[in-house]
Amino acid sequence: MHIRHRRGFTLIELLVVIAIIGVLIALLLPAVQSAREAARRSQCVNNLKQMGLAMHNYHQAVGTFAMGNARAYSNPGVATDWGTFSAHAMMLPFLEQTQVYNACNFDWTVWYDYGNIVNRTVWNIKVASFLCPSDPNAGKDHFNSYHGSFGTGTDPWATDTNGIYAPRYNAYGIQDILDGSSNTIAYVEALTGDYKQLQKKYRMMASGIGQPGGWSMYDARSNMPLIIQQAQQCLQTMLSTPGSNSNRGARWQTGSPGLTLTNIILTPNSKQFPFSACRWDCSSGCGTDFGHLFVPSSIHPGGVNVMFGDGSVRFVKDTVSQQVWMSLGSRDGGEVVSADQY
Repeated sequence: MHIRHRRGFTLIELLVVIAIIGVLIALLLPAVQSAREAARRSQCVNNLKQMGLAMHNYHQAVGTFAMGNARAYSNPGVATDWGTFSAHAMMLPFLEQTQVYNACNFDWTVWYDYGNIVNRTVWNIKVASFLCPSDPNAGKDHFNSYHGSFGTGTDPWATDTNGIYAPRYNAYGIQDILDGSSNTIAYVEALTGDYKQLQKKYRMMASGIGQPGGWSMYDARSNMPLIIQQAQQCLQTMLSTPGSNSNRGARWQTGSPGLTLTNIILTPNSKQFPFSACRWDCSSGCGTDFGHLFVPSSIHPGGVNVMFGDGSVRFVKDTVSQQVWMSLGSRDGGEVVSADQY
């Protein structure tokens, strides 16, 4: 009787097969990651497009875009413009978020620890349309990825700006965008702050740097050497002693620079200034809210998504020149910018 012996894999053959599988996985993994990022970026673009529609539907209903920052009561008889509702909140009904809008008491501040608890429930609500899925930190402690432009100025309390939004009291309309709505930035994305990684690129911040003379500018281009000098001081401070209150994009509910507003001065994903925000006044423990200098940022390779005043969304490359970037940030500067410049 003939017995047939079945031959198995030798150890060397098995190791070779495992090695080949490992190489194939290594080759496929970047492609899979790239496909996932493409899907996340597509969702991020869609979020901004929805905000663009909401912005213009609000304009059609009211006659202007929403105010960047409102005014409300913090205590009976005490009105304030700090910790109050944002343009994001005003646009909620046009983002199919009427239920959340109805939960907002706009007569009172929304900031949860400002002496009242009227809007505490609203304070903790996440809205998916305000979160870029490419940022793994967005939606954890911080609830906003998109910031309205208050132009090229450095005054976080300004009532008059050359952007589409103003940090206080004022509301602009389409008639105020003299450079053309398709050439003026309305919203840009930024990575949210991270309390656990205070020196991480585009998440680190600092406060209490000290105000240089003439720091409050309607347009930073009037003294760019001073701005660059101050930005360098900000970065040096962050690299040695980073600010602990890294609250960039902390809430969509609050209308303030750093949380839902930004200026358009330093270029996106800046290699020279890889920080999130810098606040020149206040103490070192203060946050980015009502800061003076901001850097738009993203994890998308090569640039950031930008929504323009006409509601269109375009990808602006990191390599955009500061001059072109600031021209796009101004609504009334008379600059002529073509799409091939960014």
